[in-house]
Amino acid sequence: MQQDSMMDLARCLAERGRYSVAPNPLVGAVVARDGSVLSEGWHSRAGEDHAEIVALNGAGGTARGHTLYVTLEPCNHYGRTPPCVEAILRSGISRVVVGHLDPNPKMRGRSVGILRDAGVEVEVAADPVFEWQNEQYFHHMRTGKPFVHIKLAATLDGRIAAAGGDSKWVTGEAARRRAHELRAEAGAVLVGANTVRTDDPMLTARGLPVPSPLITRVVLDPHLTISPESELARSAGEASVLVFASQAALDGRETKLERVGVEVAAAPPSEEGLDLLHVLGELGERGIKGLLVEGGGETATRFVRRGLADKLTLFYAPKLLGSEGVPMIGALRATKVAESLRFSVSEVEKVGDDIAVTLYPVGEEERVHRAC
Repeated sequence: MQQDSMMDLARCLAERGRYSVAPNPLVGAVVARDGSVLSEGWHSRAGEDHAEIVALNGAGGTARGHTLYVTLEPCNHYGRTPPCVEAILRSGISRVVVGHLDPNPKMRGRSVGILRDAGVEVEVAADPVFEWQNEQYFHHMRTGKPFVHIKLAATLDGRIAAAGGDSKWVTGEAARRRAHELRAEAGAVLVGANTVRTDDPMLTARGLPVPSPLITRVVLDPHLTISPESELARSAGEASVLVFASQAALDGRETKLERVGVEVAAAPPSEEGLDLLHVLGELGERGIKGLLVEGGGETATRFVRRGLADKLTLFYAPKLLGSEGVPMIGALRATKVAESLRFSVSEVEKVGDDIAVTLYPVGEEERVHRAC
């Protein structure tokens, strides 16, 4: 196999951690000799062996003098696992091909320097496909805030619920399963208080082939209206629930929520509720790298209107509800077509009976989808 093929294999191996590895990045690795694969590995879960370690352990003594292909720069510091750079040097690997430098301030080429200083030949491909694969991780490392991915399910005419508020089920089972995958991929989910009051959701990732990471559930609730008897509050002991409310609402009502394990945090107000930049900054400081905004429509609208949506996935069901239905996106204050918010279509996919459209804001570098 040629170098490009080896790197494609490593990238596809990394994908096996897509719904289990958050908040860590996806990483795949291959140990090869003269174009033949000796061993392979991928990072499957935070706290477990990194891809390089899995691949090196699989190769054993046969790795000496050969090449390691890895999608992201190997780590050089102690975290929940030892530095991969040390293991690479111990293995006797003579050449390392890296898909992309790690944007982590502790990294940014430092591992490449350590390996080269030790006599290991290192090549950095710097192919943007490896950055796109880890768009959440790169965004967080560069901005300090989570990558905001908005997911909405709507009818063909853009309605997320009927006039009476009924939204079960707009899309089919396959699309709902994909939504659970997106939750696991992000590692954190955000909804508005009205969604909790209306739907009483759990917001967990269920029905996946591998156990998902524990999802952090985030709620924007300026007036602190969520009941401690809700399914979300009662499940706080199993996975984190973080509610943002205004300082004025913290008048003792938060005590009942905190007793069942819900964390309540104050956020400054804005004209439309709570300050979203403050919320994103707080989540970023907590190490949350990906945030799936699921609703409702007004919550999604606020992120879009503020230019805080880094990615959108819209599921369209082959149904019509008419003008009486609840719109997918609320007022954007555009009075002319020229004032519309523009997005580029990255992918269109049939999911069961529904269609999933993936979009990025216009002006972002175009993502090229490479299948595995």
